[in-house]
Amino acid sequence: MGAVAAVALAACAAVPTSGPVSEGTGEVEGAEPVVPFAEGPQMDASVNAIVSGFIQATAAGFASDFTVAREYLTAPIRAEWDPLAQVTVFDSGALTPDYDEAMGRVVYSFPVAAWIDEAGRMVEAQSGTQAQLEFSVERSVANQWRIGGLEDGSLVAEATFNQVFLPVTLYFASADGTTAVPEQRWLPQANVATWAARELVAGPSPWLANAVTTGFPAGSDLAVDSVVVTDGIARVQLSAQSAGTPEQRALAEQQLRLTLTSLPGVSQVEVTVAGVPLVAEPEDTLSREPVPASVAALFLDGRLGLWDGEEVRVVPDRVGGLPEGSDALATSYSGTRVAFRVGGDRIVVSDALEDGVESLIPLDEAGEVEGTMSVTTFVEGRDLVAPSFDRFGWVWTAETAEPESVTTVSRDGDATALDARWLAGRTVEQVVPSRDGARLLVVSRAGAQTVVEVVEVVRSESGEPLSVGEPLQVGANIGAVTDAIWVDDLSVALLGMSAGAETVPLWVIEVGGRTTEDAAVPDAVAISARHGDRSITLVSEDGTVRERAGTGWSTIASGIDDLAYAG
Repeated sequence: MGAVAAVALAACAAVPTSGPVSEGTGEVEGAEPVVPFAEGPQMDASVNAIVSGFIQATAAGFASDFTVAREYLTAPIRAEWDPLAQVTVFDSGALTPDYDEAMGRVVYSFPVAAWIDEAGRMVEAQSGTQAQLEFSVERSVANQWRIGGLEDGSLVAEATFNQVFLPVTLYFASADGTTAVPEQRWLPQANVATWAARELVAGPSPWLANAVTTGFPAGSDLAVDSVVVTDGIARVQLSAQSAGTPEQRALAEQQLRLTLTSLPGVSQVEVTVAGVPLVAEPEDTLSREPVPASVAALFLDGRLGLWDGEEVRVVPDRVGGLPEGSDALATSYSGTRVAFRVGGDRIVVSDALEDGVESLIPLDEAGEVEGTMSVTTFVEGRDLVAPSFDRFGWVWTAETAEPESVTTVSRDGDATALDARWLAGRTVEQVVPSRDGARLLVVSRAGAQTVVEVVEVVRSESGEPLSVGEPLQVGANIGAVTDAIWVDDLSVALLGMSAGAETVPLWVIEVGGRTTEDAAVPDAVAISARHGDRSITLVSEDGTVRERAGTGWSTIASGIDDLAYAG
């Protein structure tokens, strides 16, 4: 496991201070990665110099073929060592070796930030995670120290990792063939188009495979293991086994186009099989995940309403007020139906907003409500998780205490329990379907530990949920959570608890990527969003609604008890 322990400084370019102002083209080419300096072993180098030199040389190997790094190894293991079997990223500080001369062993201890497997899948490490890296050293035939034993994989300093690896989004299709479903991988920047095409053709990760479809039949591969990018055009040559049905070919071409044009320097993609274009005319059959409308449903003074970003309108008095104990509002993607929890043990739905803003009245025209509004009970239980909608109109919830399933309810009210026995023994806090409908965010607690997971949702072509898969744990160093949402197709946001602090933690997690921590206002109790972390909206305990404004939060409404965009 050895890769990058130092970063070479990039040369500084002089900035002109005189001369005419010229208009640019507006086009920015992808920057070349800063590659750490690689130097082979020096004559009569010490054991420590050999091992540290190997770690430094491995960094440069991500931009080449690890030839220099292999010079530090004895002849028998040069061909056997696989530097990409696992990349371990260490997060800070210098590597300090411990050399046991009698055993011929060098051991490094270091803090771990993340691991990346051979397919580019990242797992973040919890704070305080430590690991060890061990090398066996011996004299070579020229009486020079060389590494004679090490594990497969590489060790990379975090600063260097960010220079030589790139987050890449692979695109697959939802079960109904309408929506692009992303999966993030971390791939070497050098020849990244080749890496991305290779991994896309190989297919989705096991945790996602049953929830998506791909246009590449079994046995698909690149005919030439190199995707050449010239003048912004990436040329992909597939093997004959990669050409499936016309529908598969159309999907495969679009997957490659979506994946590769998201890379720096790629604007077009040409795909061929045996020199013949994979498709005669590219088709755009996949859409991005639905973005919630700009109108949000809300609770205000015991009644239901809508907010369009400027004005609050509520249901007419005759519709009635909310049932006592109503909370945890959710809105359908159609905007015509809401779901919420009543008394903690009942999930109900209402179509009181189905006629839109025009059917509502301004807040200042509202009088006394006439009784309690009509609702339909969808789920009854003991202590239920806040409801959420998926794009097909199904409502999702679960029991909070030691459930072994999650519950989905169709638009017609038919409930199904989906087996999730891996949740046994936990307290479930949130279940939120992704906007593409192929994944489910599950936030739970195991003892005092918050666990954040994403699972696949297997559906019929009509969108009916059939099962959920095994969990993929995401995020790191997450504390107690009060609310959770999807903010886009690859990111989720979790609102923490204040515990008397001046701010509330707000974590944004990339599924397959990093966790970043921000700060929300101290009395925030709920969050919602349209698209992206800059669209996150906070609802405070006192009814103040705030949205992002630079690095802080700006008040946009007050007196609102709960607010929810679609989802």
